[in-house]
Amino acid sequence: MGTPGHRRIAVRARSAALALAALAMALLALAGCGKKPSATRTVVFWQFSPLPAIQPILARFEAENPGVTVQVEQLTWQSGREKIVTAIAAGRPPDLCELGSTFLPGLVADSTLLDLTDRAAKLRDRLVGWDITTYRGRVYAYPWMVGTRALYLNDDLFRRAGLDPAKPPETWDDLLRAARAISERVPDAKGFGMNAGEREILFKKFMPFAWGNGGDILDSTETASVMASPANVAALRFYLSLKPYSLLDRQEMHEQAFGKGRLGMVISGPWLLRALPESAPGLHASVAPMPRPAAGRGTHASFAGAEVLGIFRRAKNHSDALRLAEFLVRPENTMPIFLATGNAFPTAIGTAADSYFVTHPNVRVFLDQLPTAVSPPLHPQWVEIEEIVNAELEEAIYGTKTPEAALADADRRITAALNRQRPQRP
Repeated sequence: MGTPGHRRIAVRARSAALALAALAMALLALAGCGKKPSATRTVVFWQFSPLPAIQPILARFEAENPGVTVQVEQLTWQSGREKIVTAIAAGRPPDLCELGSTFLPGLVADSTLLDLTDRAAKLRDRLVGWDITTYRGRVYAYPWMVGTRALYLNDDLFRRAGLDPAKPPETWDDLLRAARAISERVPDAKGFGMNAGEREILFKKFMPFAWGNGGDILDSTETASVMASPANVAALRFYLSLKPYSLLDRQEMHEQAFGKGRLGMVISGPWLLRALPESAPGLHASVAPMPRPAAGRGTHASFAGAEVLGIFRRAKNHSDALRLAEFLVRPENTMPIFLATGNAFPTAIGTAADSYFVTHPNVRVFLDQLPTAVSPPLHPQWVEIEEIVNAELEEAIYGTKTPEAALADADRRITAALNRQRPQRP
């Protein structure tokens, strides 16, 4: 134990140290005055757009919402779905997630997504595409971007076949005549691209003909199959009548053949418009709506897909995720994403008035196609139903079943699937 003098020195030393510490804290506090407070909350956002396209939008969100930061991650369409499912299974999903519309049925069936019905009410008159995200009257995601397909014409092949590309096929008969003319009059060319060897795409290419003819996959209650309906049978008969004049191959090969001048018509999305100037700079091509069954009958139907914004029930930050979703669907935030990607169009009402579509008439065709585009039902068993439809269509395309037999078998298998009790999650 030290002497009294030593103790007094120690006390004075401690007092000086405390005073210096207090002064340092005061200086730090003064130095921080006037600076924006650090964020206290994080919203984790997984999405598919290139980061340079989405980051400026997220920066504006953070500026509008002090105290919130967005942790963004870019997914790929090749592995994104698997990553999302893995995160859900591990109990660590993102707060907000961009989802392809084909992802939704399984997520809704497993009660994975937050019910957004009440919150979505204020956005109802601002967006289109709600049918894609609604099941039995309940909304499970916000429609964000919506896409469709149309009919591409190789103008050069049309002219070589004695056809006028300024008069694209309006009806099924027009489509068949053009496909036959190109196949018969232009050496080494086929008139139409019919998908084969890529089963998951078949229903997207055939069902537009069925939908346009008044057909469907399920009835209006989504409880019974209507695959064997006369409307569907007539559509499949017509579709197969194109086969002798078609290139049977995968979508990628169709688009390559189209660019190389070996394919007169192909059904594809707006992404092809962006690819052609680089892959086929000398090509003259145009885009037209899908043909209808006959003049004055049926519709110019096509397939509609969408990218939606969903919030998982087990996410950590529901409130900021909702705020971010409602920010992202604003038209001033969706149009830059479309311009960066070109694959799908904003769901914001009034998009068609943007000056971009006045100066890009081929792109405008896809917007004009959207009102008659049809999306698959948001049904809990859709993944199984889709596989059945694709498998039976493949049998018909390869000629192992007649159109009637293929659709009858699809009807029987879908009915059996609907009648089975879906296993409940533990």
